[in-house]
Amino acid sequence: MPESRIPFQCGDVLSGFRLEARHSLPDLPAIALRFKHLQSGARLLKIHNAEDPNKIFMIGFRTPTLDGRGTNHIIEHCISCGSRKFPTKEPFNDIMKGSLQFTCNAFTMLDKTIYPVGSQNTKDLFNLMDVYMDAVLYPAVLENDIIFQQEGWHYVLDQPEDELKISGVVYSEMKGFLSGPDNMLMDLQTVALFPGHCYGNIYGGDPEQIPNLNHAEFAAYHRKYYHPDNSHIILYG
Repeated sequence: MPESRIPFQCGDVLSGFRLEARHSLPDLPAIALRFKHLQSGARLLKIHNAEDPNKIFMIGFRTPTLDGRGTNHIIEHCISCGSRKFPTKEPFNDIMKGSLQFTCNAFTMLDKTIYPVGSQNTKDLFNLMDVYMDAVLYPAVLENDIIFQQEGWHYVLDQPEDELKISGVVYSEMKGFLSGPDNMLMDLQTVALFPGHCYGNIYGGDPEQIPNLNHAEFAAYHRKYYHPDNSHIILYG
């Protein structure tokens, strides 16, 4: 794709984003445009490929795994449970009913959490972007610790004489995940290789440590790391 088809030059400001660099990607073929938002500090990479009908949006945040309590993993789950602009129980499921999306997901990793979504319809993608952006920046869980308990961990006591148990989506998921010897060995290797480093923690959460996380610490982590100046946004298509 000839670069001349993209009229923007380095230094141009578009909707508050300043173009800082542009590169030709002949193998795609595409043009990569790197922007920075002047007010918030958010970074945006636009990969312009007019020949591909697929359109993709992704926002990612640097989320170091500070310990084994699974904070970033629980945040990822809580993101889909309503937000300031979309205060329904499951806004992602609601919008999927009428969406043309071909991918809609979220991934927690050792040092980052990403939220990708894709559609071949431009208007549909913009609607999905609106839901995603509000969800990651203004999740309902910050004001509603019931969501935190549901997705993270909570106590269960069905009958007074029963043994007090712990449950929760992430807690149960990680108990199942670490019950497999291969997964357990993989995580123990990482812990041994990177002692004292964020890579040396179980990023999905250690079931023995997850109950040590409270809602106030959870919300503080979100405020610190889920901010535009700690984000990278990618637009493709």
